[in-house]
Amino acid sequence: MNSQKLIEALIEKEYKKSKIKEIANEFGLKKSDLEKFYDRTFFLDIAREINLKELSEMNLQRIEENIPNEKKKKFQFIKTKLKHIIEKSLYIAMTNGFPVNINNIESGVMTANAGDSAEFIFVARAILAGFNCSSVDVRSSRYDAIIDYSNKLLRVQIKGISTGNSISFKDRDRGGQGIDHKHETNLGQRITSKDCDIYVAVDKQVGICYIIPMSFADKLSNEECKRINLNRIEKYKENWNIIKEETKK
Repeated sequence: MNSQKLIEALIEKEYKKSKIKEIANEFGLKKSDLEKFYDRTFFLDIAREINLKELSEMNLQRIEENIPNEKKKKFQFIKTKLKHIIEKSLYIAMTNGFPVNINNIESGVMTANAGDSAEFIFVARAILAGFNCSSVDVRSSRYDAIIDYSNKLLRVQIKGISTGNSISFKDRDRGGQGIDHKHETNLGQRITSKDCDIYVAVDKQVGICYIIPMSFADKLSNEECKRINLNRIEKYKENWNIIKEETKK
């Protein structure tokens, strides 16, 4: 498919997102695939116009303007390192996060692979943070990784966040042709401390980890556990101390 024609079609529709489905039908494409194409193309196009060094300097200046006078010396102490990390972060932002399915793998296979990627992201980050962490290869296990810390083993279940602003402490219902979706054996089970000690939600777009003790999840009602807004678990965002705290229990 001619990429330029797809872009021209959107230009004719004045870049209105509500018209993407109409364009997709015209070219025989899936709406979701066309949306991803537009996002990827436009992010890269805009990124080429941005000088990240200048943009990081602007952000640094803005931060400095908002720092109280009594903390100015602290800011000066970290300023150089902060500048470098802002530049790296802006690069990820201007490319819409980590690349996703650039080889156009079939959606069913990609869904399974994306689930594995969340697990690998967390394991890699846990190791980088200084924890002895390994994946669990048995797929029937109710946990995905093990952390060995302070002579204690912690079971970790890992889920990926791709879109939206919520997580669930409930497995997905089994689906597919010939499956009774309403049968008890096919309904997703609630995730509790019987299954794991820590639940980790990984933002696959940028690698942020929400490290949640199951004591939090166990207190939720059966209805609440189906959908928890990320704002409600903000204190667990990149909170790697949770791992140490859990080993003390």
